[in-house]
Amino acid sequence: MASFNRAVKTFSDRLKHARLLRGYTQEELARLARISQSAIGSYESSLRQSSRSARKLAQVLKVELEWLETGKGSMELPLDGYDLSNTLPPVNVAEPAQRAGRKPRPQAPWPFPNISPSHFDALTQDERNMLEALVQTYIETAQARRSLKPRRKQN
Repeated sequence: MASFNRAVKTFSDRLKHARLLRGYTQEELARLARISQSAIGSYESSLRQSSRSARKLAQVLKVELEWLETGKGSMELPLDGYDLSNTLPPVNVAEPAQRAGRKPRPQAPWPFPNISPSHFDALTQDERNMLEALVQTYIETAQARRSLKPRRKQN
């Protein structure tokens, strides 16, 4: 953990770390935050010390603003701060209406650090369905294996 803290001591380090963790290129992050790719490059190379766009970057990267700006606190937003409503298909559950005047909660972060969201987006719907079925089967199998108690060896 200490090496992690040393690796992300500066704003530029934290920005790059969060960008890579979320699977974005500088160009993708710039497009989503509506700032130039050269600005992202300048922030990450420490040519610019901090960003006037830090709030937008934190929102796109789904990280705590204070962590991005200062390194203090947790990088991740608290779980109850995420809107998980689009992660599972609704199953006879009425979704609560968004209350007027409340900010929408950010979407949950991308769960796969080694798979870019753009690679997933490039899959066809049939491929996505197959991947979802595979993951669901894996999760169910893993849960079933954990619930099995090891047998005693009989002499």
